[in-house]
Amino acid sequence: MGCHCKERTQAIVRGASALARGDLRTVATSAGYVARTAVQDARTGALRTAAASQLARLKGSLGRR
Repeated sequence: MGCHCKERTQAIVRGASALARGDLRTVATSAGYVARTAVQDARTGALRTAAASQLARLKGSLGRR
């Protein structure tokens, strides 16, 4: 199981949209999901793996210039 980065991004967008509408229940739900999955990913090391992968991609694209 990989990181939940994309799902967290979607939850943040939903939460921000809900906040603009004044829907605090959805804001709380989205914030809870973001916090819970961030902790899970930190425990499993998925965030570190995703960050290392992203860094390798960036370094690779810089070397091709």
